[in-house]
Amino acid sequence: MINIKDLQIEEIEGEDIRSEYVLYSSSGEDFFYQMAEDEAFYLGNQLTEAQKEYLVSVGQPPESNNKIRPAVEQVLSNVSATTPEWDIEPIGKLDNELAQIYNTLFDKVWHDSHGDVHFRNCAKSFIIKGIAYMYVYPDWHSDNGLGALRFKYIRPEAITVDPNSMMPDFSDASSIIYSDLHTKKSLQEYFPQYADIIEDADEDYLYAEETSDKYSRDQVETRADLTNDEQPKIRKYVRWSKVSVPIVVVTEALTGTQQTFDADGYKKLTEDPDYEKFIEEGTIVEEKSYETRIRETLSFGDSIAYDSILPLSRYPIIPACNEHTGTPYPSGDVRHAKSPQRMLNRTEALLIAHTTATSNFKLVVEDGAIDPSELAKWSVPNAIVRANPGALAQGKIREFAPPAVSSQLYNEKSRYELDIEQVFGAYKYLQGFAGASPGTVGEAQLVDEAVARKQNWKVMPLYDMLTLAGKVVKEWIPFVYNQQRVMRIVDENNQGKEITLNQLVKDKSGEVQRIYDMVSCDMDVKVVIGSTRAKSPMAELQKDLQLMNAGIYDRSEVIMNLHGDVDKQGLIQRHSEIAQLQQQVQSLSEQLKKVSGDLQTREREVFHANMRAEIAEATKPVAQAVSNVKAKAKLEEARQSDKTRDTAREMNAMISSVNSNEDGASA
Repeated sequence: MINIKDLQIEEIEGEDIRSEYVLYSSSGEDFFYQMAEDEAFYLGNQLTEAQKEYLVSVGQPPESNNKIRPAVEQVLSNVSATTPEWDIEPIGKLDNELAQIYNTLFDKVWHDSHGDVHFRNCAKSFIIKGIAYMYVYPDWHSDNGLGALRFKYIRPEAITVDPNSMMPDFSDASSIIYSDLHTKKSLQEYFPQYADIIEDADEDYLYAEETSDKYSRDQVETRADLTNDEQPKIRKYVRWSKVSVPIVVVTEALTGTQQTFDADGYKKLTEDPDYEKFIEEGTIVEEKSYETRIRETLSFGDSIAYDSILPLSRYPIIPACNEHTGTPYPSGDVRHAKSPQRMLNRTEALLIAHTTATSNFKLVVEDGAIDPSELAKWSVPNAIVRANPGALAQGKIREFAPPAVSSQLYNEKSRYELDIEQVFGAYKYLQGFAGASPGTVGEAQLVDEAVARKQNWKVMPLYDMLTLAGKVVKEWIPFVYNQQRVMRIVDENNQGKEITLNQLVKDKSGEVQRIYDMVSCDMDVKVVIGSTRAKSPMAELQKDLQLMNAGIYDRSEVIMNLHGDVDKQGLIQRHSEIAQLQQQVQSLSEQLKKVSGDLQTREREVFHANMRAEIAEATKPVAQAVSNVKAKAKLEEARQSDKTRDTAREMNAMISSVNSNEDGASA
């Protein structure tokens, strides 16, 4: 047997986590600044303080023409419109019913987590800031204390990553730190088991530094600025890192089935008295190996609350990088739209300045040409301005108007707006501008397809994030859902039923078996690409109807796929009742048709019988006459026969007489 010991992990101090956090934050300082500026541009805070002061000084409103926000919202309305669909298939000898239970469990976790809200936040952060994070964790307070898994969006500003990471999912990072600021009271309410540690934690000295202009440009506001309520705060750190855990791989020689055991599991396995015998016989082969596990450390300030190994092989905080740069510092769409937005703002300022100038003509007046009181009337409509005698004739009053604005300025404005639209693939007609719509339906379809292709490719990292989050859920399930609990599922016939997960039952041999096993089963999990995109209800309905006509879907499947506020179960029930009534009507119709046929047959038989009787009655005299004629004919025939016989006898007698006379003469 193998000598395997419990994992001995290197101790870590709270100061080490703080130092690592400072290092990661310093490396990503420009990245955090850019994110703050990107968000500010989306919110419309696009002008520096100096620009605002200048506009005010020349009599212009210190405002920008924000074209980024509607473009972002159009993209978000398309890519995060619906709930994601999970594609879960069993691995090995597992049945489809268990896969259906997995699907239901995933849907329940997503629903109970308010997953749609978190995903919309992820999509928004992905487009604006260039990165989004989805966190998968067990909430041990849920489900009556049994625990349940949850999805959660985490602000990118709260995550610092090993700057040496090069993978888009940060799987190669040596560690990832989730850090944010809280009051002691709020932390003690959420972590009552660590109330003493929280109470003794020092106020975070980085707080004042974070609320400085370090991450802001002039008046670009950050979350730290908005939350600076001067209450004492401490910093909470959650640090994840990867460790190699020793395991034993046990293989059954006959079947090739393999199982892995950690130190505790292997110890329990070897306590079986037959185990050593199986090894000696070669029935079982064991081998020492290592598996990657996630180490999670929670600290408040410099005080460690817990340090443990999670049953996970990948980080539970999953990123989605918009434009990955080979670093943990990607960029988003807003980053590329800021330059044309700045030029658009300058162009708008020039147009406003020209409009202001053309609505207020300039005068050059020689001293003494106009009384100052009269000059004040110049801007009054229909006013009569009196000049001093000879002033006009001598040219002492001259009026100047600025030149007409160049059409090139309007062309430049349109170009910058188009540049912003092209960055997001959000053209005017997609944002609701009817005048910008393509001329024909075919042209609109071509544009829609082109936009869909671009946006599908652009948001693919969001679906990768959901798939990886689903895999983390799969790894958590055997440890969170390892007890008996009731769950309601919907079967293939859309019928609801309650099942008990991990139910223990005895088979015929008396051995205890686990049904609906969430501990030992294995599933392949991925999200359906494009499942969150906006869909055309009519187009989806037409597709479903075609599948129904082809015999692939039934009517219930079509109804269940309907969108909007529809009583699907009620429709299915009513259609079922209608179908039953139609069957009854059809059956009655068949019966009625048979009875009608029998009746018609009987009527024909009666008719024919009556006709035969009437004919027989009508033909009685004729038959009698015929009978009489036949009798007379027979009588006449007899008479003729008798007469013929008499004639024949007479002829024979005559011939005999003649023959006798001839014989006598001869003699």
